[in-house]
Amino acid sequence: MPAPSSPTYSAAAKVAAHTSFRDLLDSGSGAGSAKVRDASDVLLVTIPLDDPSGTINGTTGQLTLDFPAAANAAASGTAAYAELCDRAAVSGKFVLNTLAIVSGSPVEVVSATIG
Repeated sequence: MPAPSSPTYSAAAKVAAHTSFRDLLDSGSGAGSAKVRDASDVLLVTIPLDDPSGTINGTTGQLTLDFPAAANAAASGTAAYAELCDRAAVSGKFVLNTLAIVSGSPVEVVSATIG
């Protein structure tokens, strides 16, 4: 059997890992969030997650995060990255497709799937 050219994981391993990650996002009181920042780490917008924050596909192991609504930007800038956070700390980071954010304008996460 040839060596794989990319990492592969069983669906059971993905279900377990993504369930743990979702539970981490849901820990503490209240919903988690995505915090979008510019290259200087200025917070541009905080977008809340649902509580629970997402669902796990039992067949593929994918975690689909649920963002119930848009949030108005607190500052204008060019987004560099976003952090997935529980109520107390950062749990992970992700990249964005749209980078221009304008203060007071709504920012919405259309879709977010891990795995």
